[in-house]
Amino acid sequence: MKHKWIWITALIILIATILFIPIYKAYQSISDPLAQRQSDLRDKMLQLEDRDPFSVLLLGVDDDGEVRRSAGTIMVLTVNPTLQSIKLLHIPRETRVNIPGQDQPDKLNHAYKTGGVELMMETVEGFMKIPIDYFVKINMEGVEEVVDAMGGITMENKKAFSYEGYHFPTGRISLNGKQALAYIRMRTLGENGEEERQERQRKVIEEVIRTGADLQSLTHYDKIATALMNNVKTNFTIKEMFQIKQNYRDALDHIDSINMQGSAKKINGVYYEVIDDADLKKVSKILQKHLDY
Repeated sequence: MKHKWIWITALIILIATILFIPIYKAYQSISDPLAQRQSDLRDKMLQLEDRDPFSVLLLGVDDDGEVRRSAGTIMVLTVNPTLQSIKLLHIPRETRVNIPGQDQPDKLNHAYKTGGVELMMETVEGFMKIPIDYFVKINMEGVEEVVDAMGGITMENKKAFSYEGYHFPTGRISLNGKQALAYIRMRTLGENGEEERQERQRKVIEEVIRTGADLQSLTHYDKIATALMNNVKTNFTIKEMFQIKQNYRDALDHIDSINMQGSAKKINGVYYEVIDDADLKKVSKILQKHLDY
């Protein structure tokens, strides 16, 4: 499977985790206490009970058991309960960055293979100039299982197309897990295919959040728990999950997806995605302001 669609899975499982985790056994399976940390960029301890804004690094990975490979998808999510909003930034995995401990710039996804989640968090902090408080690491297969556990999603489709044996007509459509995967992976619809694919991904995110926010729709908590246990690791504590459910729920209704302008460049024989400096500074300031940082 291609990696570029994996980022949607991270957000889906994050939302499921912080809103609907039903049993402590599931929490024990997804918790990664070794990665629980306070960002060096924080002057004081983050207090979710006080409704402090926070950030999350979302990683879609393709690990082989305990062997780290690479992070196919990297996203940063910031949550501000006072503004009742979420900022969602997608960082290309081949972005040229400085990785702590390395003499030369490298591709961002190599930070994960080299040093795991903690090095990825440090690298993204240095690149974006914001504290990274939490992470959610997901198995790229997770979107199918989570969507099915939620009973599927229903959404509006602007352009009819067929892909991987499924047909998606215009209008209101209902998707199960396999269909959702096919729907967000299709990207060859004309000259704007990649942009349209990203728009479909954003719409699926919004619909999953809306579906998930309706507790009445989640009748099979055991399935949600199983989906989480199979596909996610996080450094959220169970207390923090319930604090987010209680104090940050309204922010889920307002998601702003943002991107940075970049271009592919060959440097010393290696192709990188090089982010425009001015745009990087602009986006960094947007996230800093959203975090009250």
